[in-house]
Amino acid sequence: MKNIYQFAAVSAISLLAATYANAAGYQLNEYSVTGLGRSFAGVGVTGDDYSALAYNPAGMTLVKRSGMQLGLTSTQVRSKAQNGSNKTDMDFLIPLPSAFGQYNVNDKLFLGAGVYVPFGLATRYKHDSFIAQGKTGVRKSELEVIDFNLSAAYKLSSNWSFGASAIFRRITGSLTSNLNLPGVGVAGHSDFRVKGYTGTFNIGAMYEFNENARVGLSYRHKSIQKTSGKHYITLAHPAYAAYLGPAGTYHSASDPELPASIILSGYFKTAPQWATTATVKYTLWHRFGVFPGKTTSPLKGGNLNVDYRWKDAWNFALGEDYYLNDNWTLRAGVAYDQSPSRSNTYRTNRIPDTDRVWVSFGASYIKDNYQIDFGYAHLFFAHGRTRNSPEGDVDAKYRSYSNMLGMNFQYKF
Repeated sequence: MKNIYQFAAVSAISLLAATYANAAGYQLNEYSVTGLGRSFAGVGVTGDDYSALAYNPAGMTLVKRSGMQLGLTSTQVRSKAQNGSNKTDMDFLIPLPSAFGQYNVNDKLFLGAGVYVPFGLATRYKHDSFIAQGKTGVRKSELEVIDFNLSAAYKLSSNWSFGASAIFRRITGSLTSNLNLPGVGVAGHSDFRVKGYTGTFNIGAMYEFNENARVGLSYRHKSIQKTSGKHYITLAHPAYAAYLGPAGTYHSASDPELPASIILSGYFKTAPQWATTATVKYTLWHRFGVFPGKTTSPLKGGNLNVDYRWKDAWNFALGEDYYLNDNWTLRAGVAYDQSPSRSNTYRTNRIPDTDRVWVSFGASYIKDNYQIDFGYAHLFFAHGRTRNSPEGDVDAKYRSYSNMLGMNFQYKF
């Protein structure tokens, strides 16, 4: 009974801790700092933290003691955009907290809860940048999705484990733009905001060849977000209403479809002190063709749709753990993360996403019931371009990178 109370308390703390998350990028993996140290190779089947329920809930059966964990990853976003002699840049930090708890009912049944950020976006341009001075006037874009996850796993035999998660998903988003007029410049601002809720699920299976070798397969279902909010139009002078429409507060709505994904992971202890991990992830972005935005404002005829034409994307990760002694584990990893945006024409200044390569390092220190994890990753982004956009985006070349630094605290009851 004591452990049940502890688990309930941990779950409540998890909900509070992760409510304030922000995100950079779009699809995120940063739920686990131990995973960060190996570029998220082997997610769901490594058994060294409580985050498995977010990747493959069947992997919950690997952790033999009930417990909880709190993690924080700080993400630096650094990007330079250029068009001829026009230049601008972005450089900011965003925190990504996560929290998980697990209660082992017995050696067969495992229950878990977690809060984390599976999708996110943040781009911020200066109000006087050449990007913000273009036809679309792009200033700031933010999207945050928070998953509240309840999971269960069952160990059917010494080889097979199965798990499932029910996910309650919260989404908030905003698009801020300059309203530009030829010969005038910035004549006003548009601030489009929405929020909403939906549900989805995650299922997984894991097969253990022996205690040193296992593979897991999981599927996270798509979700369609039904959101609504407010669209604020402000004008620098009332006379501009003749060209831009009247200022005011209007109703906004959007129903984007967030993609399904499939994860195949493996863990193989190749020697007493060495273990190799690997993951292949496939994300079904092809249905994310248009990001729908609707407003009752007469601006743009009430239609703020953006045409992305994204394609399905792969992620490949490979990691290595070195068990230095009973207290210390060292790890490293590399990964290739394919962008769903493959066309210069349909790559936007709001999401100038490109392929990236991960290089990461990490360590864990274990003492009695406590474990502290550290992780660092550097992301090398391929150079990207926006060109001849049907939305009227300014043409630009992008050079970007990202740094991630995380720390995780675990406590086993």
